[in-house]
Amino acid sequence: MSENHYLQLFPVPKVLECSDGRFHLPAQGSIVLAGEADRAALPAARRLQLTLSQVLQLNLSLSVGTRPSVRPVYHFSYSLLLPAQGYEIHVDENGIAVNYSSPEGAYYAAATLKQILQQCGRNLPFVHISDQPDFAARGLMIDISRYKIPKLETLFRIVDFMADLKLNQLQLYIEGSPFAYESFPQVWELETPITGEEILQLDAYCQERYIELVPNQNSFGHMEGWLTRPEFNALAEIPEGFMLPENMYDSDMYPEGLFMHPGTFHTENPEVLQLLATMYDDLLPYFTSKYFNVGCDETYELGLGKSKAAADADGKGQLYLSFLQKIHGLVLERGKTMQFWGDIIIQHPKLIPRLPKDIVAMEWGYSAAHPFEADTLKFREAGIPFYVCPGTSSWNSLTGRSDNMMANLRSAAIHGKNNGAIGYLITDWGDFGHWQHLPISYAGFAYGAAVAWNVENNLEADVAAYLNTSVFHDRAGKIGQLLLDLGNYYKLESGIVRPNDTEMSMLLRTPLQQVQLVGKLTVEHFDQLEQYLAEIEARLEQPELECADAGLVVAELRNGIHFVKHAVQLARIKKQLADGPGTLQPELIHRQIKDLDILLHHYRQLWLQRNRPGGLEQSVSKLVRLRAEYTRLAAELTGSAAL
Repeated sequence: MSENHYLQLFPVPKVLECSDGRFHLPAQGSIVLAGEADRAALPAARRLQLTLSQVLQLNLSLSVGTRPSVRPVYHFSYSLLLPAQGYEIHVDENGIAVNYSSPEGAYYAAATLKQILQQCGRNLPFVHISDQPDFAARGLMIDISRYKIPKLETLFRIVDFMADLKLNQLQLYIEGSPFAYESFPQVWELETPITGEEILQLDAYCQERYIELVPNQNSFGHMEGWLTRPEFNALAEIPEGFMLPENMYDSDMYPEGLFMHPGTFHTENPEVLQLLATMYDDLLPYFTSKYFNVGCDETYELGLGKSKAAADADGKGQLYLSFLQKIHGLVLERGKTMQFWGDIIIQHPKLIPRLPKDIVAMEWGYSAAHPFEADTLKFREAGIPFYVCPGTSSWNSLTGRSDNMMANLRSAAIHGKNNGAIGYLITDWGDFGHWQHLPISYAGFAYGAAVAWNVENNLEADVAAYLNTSVFHDRAGKIGQLLLDLGNYYKLESGIVRPNDTEMSMLLRTPLQQVQLVGKLTVEHFDQLEQYLAEIEARLEQPELECADAGLVVAELRNGIHFVKHAVQLARIKKQLADGPGTLQPELIHRQIKDLDILLHHYRQLWLQRNRPGGLEQSVSKLVRLRAEYTRLAAELTGSAAL
């Protein structure tokens, strides 16, 4: 790749060579498909036609076949020699030639041309681009199960975002009731779930952009939404719930232990498979994908309740594998290829070779130090195809954890490619209320897509510049770096590693009188955090966004900053409570109540802009509880002062 090129393409192609000279796009001419066989490139040609109209106000016609009367400005030609999903672009004095290996390759060429047109206008540099992906499957998974279910138009926006980045798989994570199961209306009747008809619309929208909409339904653990209901409770391993083992939670956040509602199926109950079969038959007909992600992660209580005797006799790993094989049978009966989260089976490496060979393991991990290299090697050696599944680090963070996100996505790409992963899935979760707003995840979407497309050339890809130019259309060129910096406030906390969390987010979720989390935090930490946030808030005046949702984006970022600022003040209050509440003034708590009211008011308004109303009150429930605790504390302080 030339070191002197002046095109800033994202993802960076495998080969990008610029030379002297410019081709000026004429006002008249055609986008030509070389022959009848090239009609497969018609979606790409139409996408290019739309780009020319939107970016340059040029209206070029489509033409099939070459003839003297047609002036070919763009020329699409099929090439048998190019690799799968590959393409070439050549710009010289004669125009723009696109060679492609498949309709997808042509479509990705059109995505690259869109960036070139946005940067160069009608004067295109002479350039040669040769490109193809490192990972055949490059996906994004959105959590729609932690109360926040996007509106259909929001999902369309995400799909368009993906198409520009050459991602080709979308999964909507389902547990509980975010989908309207037609056989179980009682499960979702008080919610606003996505319906089968909406899935049909979304599936068609994805197909038009060469994105595969993969059904994703957790099927073993994380079944609390079903197993806490009276009609399904008997299907649980421990129907009454249980205390999570001490090594599986943060003792600073849960000093008295962590109670878990029943969430894992009792594997020996035949009614479990009957329930899953009905759920699958409600869900799967709306998807055209050949894949089905059945989840099966974090089966915390497996072997601790009804199946303890079987686990003691045969081993917990064997218990897990046996049920996984039964689920595999259900999936095969429905003509799908099964994907499943690999976190449990990786704990029993001797059992991995016994997995069905047509299964796909999804190796997930979200820390910078996650052992992608060692774990994926186990699947590779057993002959089990696998994806690497890093994350955006947006959840439980309020405004992101940028450095961890970049390191996690980068590590997954490097080790996934080296060990032969067939796919790369960016995961975006919403634990504990899904408080982060959608733009907080954009940097992770973009960087993950870049390294999934081409690892080597994109390790240092300029995410901030891409967000500025192609996502937010910021004339000032400021918003991208601001987002990344905002996502690094966590580095000013205590320095204790909090997996998939930040201390400010944790403080907002814990009872007011619980002060263990501030034990390692000092006044200096709070001062530094407030100064850092004030500087970022001031910088938020600088961007000049021209994206369609510009006002909403700025409001969402302000609300995210407000979350963190409120948490810092809460930390100061908890610190005083830990030292003895005698120094606290009722006026301080009353100000905090008013601040929380404003925060919640704006949060509710913003939620409804992109998401369905169902789940909103559950999302804010911990904050509503915090307000009540503030009120009680203020009353106690007022009473004490009166005495």
